[in-house]
Amino acid sequence: MNHVGIAVKDLDSAIAFFEQTYGASLVWRIKYEDQQIESALIAIGEVRFELTAGLDQGSSVAKFIAARGEGMHHVSLEVEGFEQVLAGLKTKGLKILAEADTEDFKAAFVHPKSNLGLLMEIIEPKKDERSWGGKG
Repeated sequence: MNHVGIAVKDLDSAIAFFEQTYGASLVWRIKYEDQQIESALIAIGEVRFELTAGLDQGSSVAKFIAARGEGMHHVSLEVEGFEQVLAGLKTKGLKILAEADTEDFKAAFVHPKSNLGLLMEIIEPKKDERSWGGKG
């Protein structure tokens, strides 16, 4: 597992909550303007959480929160051979929502309706995950 994604209304407050409550440390923080979201990766020991807030009411995360409230958004599985894994999932009938190929990682989301109700991210880092978002 790479991380668990959590949808939050206020990113600053969520980061502070995890730092004060669980001793989390901030790994990186970045805005994805094209998706109208801002994310922060935090670590509690070896466990990582991606906290994500919408920058606009029309963003997917803001819509998620409006419909379901804050909370677990997705589980991220780290893989090797991203294209082969994705092709295998598609062959098994899973619906892929979105794919991204960034400088730091390749990622795709498996639609919850084809995945027992769970939004699953498949991710292959291109380098050490501590460097995602230009940090580390």
